[in-house]
Amino acid sequence: MIRINLLPGQKRGAKATATASSSSGGQGFIVGYVFIALVTCGALAGLYIVKQGELAEKESVNANLRAQITRSQSNSALLEDVQGKLTQSRDLERIVGELTRAQLGPTRVLMEIAKILSEGARGGPTIDPQRLDEIRRENPLAGYNAGWDSRRLWITTFTEESRECHISGVGRTNEDVAEFLARLALSDMFQEVTLERTQSAMDEETQLPLIAFELSCKVIY
Repeated sequence: MIRINLLPGQKRGAKATATASSSSGGQGFIVGYVFIALVTCGALAGLYIVKQGELAEKESVNANLRAQITRSQSNSALLEDVQGKLTQSRDLERIVGELTRAQLGPTRVLMEIAKILSEGARGGPTIDPQRLDEIRRENPLAGYNAGWDSRRLWITTFTEESRECHISGVGRTNEDVAEFLARLALSDMFQEVTLERTQSAMDEETQLPLIAFELSCKVIY
């Protein structure tokens, strides 16, 4: 009987099979690694593109904000310039107004004195009618006598300096002097009317008794 020893051959076949299997497994690992690497690179590339877009958007927003800040600063500077010019204009207007009042004020004061010493509907002090009604409601004796004969009183001197007035004159009676003071006190152009003194006098021509007076007040204009 012939016997054939096949063990060495089986070992060699097994070894070849193991080598082929090992080679095949290594190639699969390499392919898998490359695939994962490619997927990772693709994901990183996509993330990079997204971040670049976000960065560009933020830079655009920042650029708009910087532009707005620049415009705001420019507008602020322009506003300050306009406010400065407006202040200068108001100061100039105030100065012109004061000069105008200083020029026209004395004329208005003399016109008011003439109106106070006038008779009829056009005579009497310049006063708001509603204010006059309120004064008369509070005190029926207040106000002025519209029928007063202003020829019963005349002014001899009138001086005004820095809006401080001094007036002297004569009236037929104390009542005439009191009426003149009441009219001055009611006028919108006079305030702090104060009777400083009165004394008896005599008209040199008619020899009629008179009341001389002196008063002070402040003018408003």
